[in-house]
Amino acid sequence: MMFVSRLCSVVLLALMISGTGSQAAARLTTIYDFCTATQGLRCLDGKTPDSRLLDLNGELYGTASAGGVKLLGTLFRVSTSGKFTTLYAFCQTQYCPDGARPGSFLARGPLGVYGVTTGGGVADGGLIFKYSDRGGYSAVYKFCSEAGCADGAQPVSVLFDSKGNLIGTAAAGGSHRGGTAFMIDTAGKFHVLYNFCSVAGCTDGASPGALVLGRDGNFYGTTIAGGANHSGTVFRMTPAGAVTVVYAFCNAAKCVDGELPNPVLVQGRNGDFYGTTQQRGAHASGTIFEVSPAGVQHTLYSFCAKADCGDGATPTDGLVLAKDGSFYGIASGGGGFYNGVIYHLTPAGDYSIVYNFCALHGCFDGTAPGTSPIFGSDGFLYGATTAGGDRDSVGTIYRLEP
Repeated sequence: MMFVSRLCSVVLLALMISGTGSQAAARLTTIYDFCTATQGLRCLDGKTPDSRLLDLNGELYGTASAGGVKLLGTLFRVSTSGKFTTLYAFCQTQYCPDGARPGSFLARGPLGVYGVTTGGGVADGGLIFKYSDRGGYSAVYKFCSEAGCADGAQPVSVLFDSKGNLIGTAAAGGSHRGGTAFMIDTAGKFHVLYNFCSVAGCTDGASPGALVLGRDGNFYGTTIAGGANHSGTVFRMTPAGAVTVVYAFCNAAKCVDGELPNPVLVQGRNGDFYGTTQQRGAHASGTIFEVSPAGVQHTLYSFCAKADCGDGATPTDGLVLAKDGSFYGIASGGGGFYNGVIYHLTPAGDYSIVYNFCALHGCFDGTAPGTSPIFGSDGFLYGATTAGGDRDSVGTIYRLEP
C-alpha cells in the first residue's frame, strides 16, 4: 500500500475555450502519480493508466495497462484523498494464465469488481476477472477456450443485466473473426449471443466496443469496423442476441459524420444515445454525435474547429452524463498546450473546454487522457492520464472541480 507523496493543485485561469469565447476557471488536483512505488526500473504500482475509473462505495478502482511486477498491468484502488493500493499485478506466472494487459472498463457486480484482460488466459485470448477484498482475484472465464476462438478473443467489457447474467463483448474471434457478444448466465454457463461480421461484407459491423443497457431493455453499442461504409456502426442487440444496425458511419459527404466510433455510448435524458468518433468529421479529427434508437443521427461537434486544434482532437473515449443532462468527455490531443483536454457539451451541442492538460511546467498535471472522467460519489470528476505527472511521466489520477 502506498500513499500520495504530493498533491498538485492547479487553478486554471483564462484557459477555457467555448463557442462564444467565454472564459472560466477549473481546479484540477493530481491525487496520485504512477511509478511512485518502484523496484529497479519497474513501476510496481503500474504505468499508463488507461481505464475509466469505477466509484465503489467512495473508493476509485482502475487498471493500468503496463507496469507491475511483470510489466503487463495492474488493478488498483485509490481513495479520493490519494491513498493508493495495488490490488493485483497481472501475469504472475509463466504464459499469464491469470491475464495480461487489462481493458479499459470495470463493472460493479454482486461479488465485487469485474473487468477483462485483452491478453493472457488461454492462447493469449484474454479473460474476465473479478476482485473483492474478501475473495481476492480470480478468473471468471478464459476466452479462446473453444476451437478457433469461436467464443471470442480480446474481450472489451462486461456488465450485469437485471437478471444477474453477465453480458459483454469481445473484439476478435468468433465464427466470423469479427468478435462476439456473449452471456454468462447465473448458472455460470457461457453462451455466444452473436457473431459479428455474420453478414456479407461485415455490414453488421466488426470489432464491437462496450455495451450499455438502454431504457427499452435492449443493449446498444458500437463497432469500430464494418458497416455499410466500412467505418463502424451503432447497433442494438436484444437480450436474446438479435443485432440490428442503427447507424453506419461515413454516411455523409466526406464522412463529416465521422468514422471509427469509440467503444461506449451513453443514453441521454431524451432517450437518444451519444458518443464520439476518433476520425473524420468536418476537420478530420473526430466528432461528437447523437443517434436516436430509430437511427436518426446528428453530428453535434467536429473537433479541431479552432486554430491549431485548440479545442481538442482525436477523442479516444465516449461521454459521461452529468446530473443536469449535459456531458463531459476527453480528447487525447490538441488543446491549449497540445496535450489533450477535458470538455463539456450541452444536449443542444454547445461545446466548451473545461481543462487543458500540461498547464503546469513539466506537465506535472498529466497529459494524453485516454478515457473520460467519471463522477465520484462526492460530485467531483475523477479520471486518469496516460502520461505526464512527476514520476517518469507515466500517468496520473486527478480530481477536477469544474
